[in-house]
This record gives sequence, C-alpha cells and structure tokens, in this order.
Amino acid sequence: MVFQHGHQELRAESLGGAAPFDRENDVLTDQSSELLLLGIKTRVAGAADLDTPIYLGINVGVDEYASNALPFAANTSQEGQFLRFESQPLYLAFGGAVSNLLRGVDIGASARLTLAAQARLEAVSDLSGNTDSEELSLEAEPTLTPSLGINVNLSDTLCGSSACLPFALKPELALFYRGESEYDVSVDANVVIPGVIPEPGLDLALATLDTFQPQVYGIGLLMPLGKFELVAAVERQYWSDLESEFAGDTVRDQAGLRFNDTTVPRIGVRYTWSDALKLYGGVAVEDSPLQSTRSQDVNFLDSDRIVVGVGTDYRLKRAPVINMPLVMSLAYQYQQLDEREFNLTSINSPTNPSPYETIRVDGDIHVISGSLSLKF
Repeated sequence: MVFQHGHQELRAESLGGAAPFDRENDVLTDQSSELLLLGIKTRVAGAADLDTPIYLGINVGVDEYASNALPFAANTSQEGQFLRFESQPLYLAFGGAVSNLLRGVDIGASARLTLAAQARLEAVSDLSGNTDSEELSLEAEPTLTPSLGINVNLSDTLCGSSACLPFALKPELALFYRGESEYDVSVDANVVIPGVIPEPGLDLALATLDTFQPQVYGIGLLMPLGKFELVAAVERQYWSDLESEFAGDTVRDQAGLRFNDTTVPRIGVRYTWSDALKLYGGVAVEDSPLQSTRSQDVNFLDSDRIVVGVGTDYRLKRAPVINMPLVMSLAYQYQQLDEREFNLTSINSPTNPSPYETIRVDGDIHVISGSLSLKF
C-alpha cells in the first residue's frame, strides 16, 4: 500500500502588457493532492514447466484517497494554466515477470488500462433550457498501454559462478519501454428548440484529452560498491506526439501547441545502514517539453525543473500482531521549476492577435510518500 500527499505552489508574475489580467497575487495554483495505491505481487508455482520463478502483480490507484476516482478537466484560461499538474484518473495496471529466464536475465511486462469515454445526448428544449424527450448514452472503451523491461546481471550472465569482471564488480543493466497513454472524452449532442431550431436540430461535438503520458525508452545501470549502490539512468520521452493529439482537441485545437522530445538523466544512491535500515537519495533534471511560449486562449505554462528525492526503508522480520515481515518506507521529493516567460493571448482580448500580457512563471512542489509492504 502506498499513500502520497503533494503540495504545489505555482506562480505567475506579471511583467505588464497592453491589457494585463487582474490578479490578486503571483500565486496561480496553491493546492494539495492525494493518491492511494494498492498492489499485490505473487509468485506462481506449478503454472509452467520452468525452473525459473514467475511473478504476477496488479496495482490500483485513485486520487484523493478513493473519493475522486475519475477526475477530468479541460478548459481555456485567461490567466494561464500549468500543463502537467492536473489530477490523475483511476489507475489500473497489471503484469508479470520471469526471473532468471536466461542466466542473469529477468524480463517483465505490464499493461495500464486507460479509457476513451463517448457520450451522446439528444434532447428537445425551450429557450429557458427546460428539456424533454431526452436520450442519453455513455460508453467507455478500454485501451491497454504496454510496458516492457529487461534486467541483466552482467556478472551472472558473463561469468556464471566465477568473478571474471574487474574488482569482482556485479553491475546490473536495465532496459525499459513504456507506451503512450491518455484519457479521451468525446461528447456528441443534438438539440431541437421548437420554433427556433427545427429538426434535424443543432449538432454539438466536443472531443478532448487529459493525463497524457508520452512514449518512453530508457536505460539504467546499477553498480554495487560495498554498502553503497549507485544508479544512473537516462530516459527519452516522446512528447512531440502530443501535437497531433491537441490538433484534434476541440477545446484546445486553436492554440497551435508545439512540443519537444526530451531526454531526462537521473542518478541515485542507496546505502545499506544495516540489515533492517536502508537510505536512498537521487536527483533528476527534466527539460520542459512545451516549446510554445504562447498558445491562444489555452495559455499553457511549463518550465524546466530539478527533482531531488530522499527516502528510507525499515524492515521488521516479524511485525507485532501480524507476525509477518513488514517493510515501512518513507520518502520526500522536491521539485523546483525554473523561471520562464510566456505571452498570454486570447481571441476575446482587445489586443488580439497580439499578446495582452507577459508573465514570468516558476514554482515549488513538495511530495511526501509512505508505503507498507507485507510478505506472506
């Protein structure tokens, strides 16, 4: 079980303009979010004629500790809105892994479930909005997004039981892939207003997306050095695919958004204090995928960031009452968003098509995570 609490303060300082937005202060977003994640992993015995261990697992996560399972929002904004800090809908993933399929080689695969919701409304209405003869339907089509991973213990693979690598090192190499995923919503409506809009009525069509995750390729290397383990990884994230998604988004297609593919380096370290206690730390540098510094009506904002995290694990061989092995984990992450300038534009502004305001954005994000793991 994993529980997470995050707080973000995202700021936008006005640098002036022809018709600046009336702001109370520089804080654009000051809010908290929560996440609850439940998971189980089991070793399958006797399911196949293999000597290697096979594992199956499933994860389920929801926002706000299960009180908000399917949040969704898509809108334009005059004051500006940050690109990547909305709620995450219901999370469901399942997968499996085979350990030591080849000597020193572990492989795993999983799939994440996302939904494409389609709604249809037909109604007869008067000018006051009172409807009758309504017909409403809603469908949600599931889509599975794959993830793949391979972990190679280079010492076992190359040397077997001997120590053939220099200094008896036992490095591990990981390769991973995650497919692109997003949540889509489309709404088709037809309204008839007798005496004003006769049959066949007025058609309204809306299509938008939320919580996009790009396609990712990555490689990582783990190097054990006594009580220390050093980790370095690099990811390639394909955000440019989001351009075509927004081109078909009827809420935000006018923005002409442009995105860059990004490369994200990460480094980390783990220190084994004792058999029961382990300490962690790491840092990552993430470039913003948002290339556009102006996006009509939508006014998306984003900037480069530095991510720093620390954490600890404490293992009880036999926890009180339950009398089973228990691992308790606690972690803290800080994200610092660099300063970046944007021009705000709107079709409803008297300055259109010129910007009505220039702003400088930055921000701070704090995330605290805790987890409990039982082995039985």
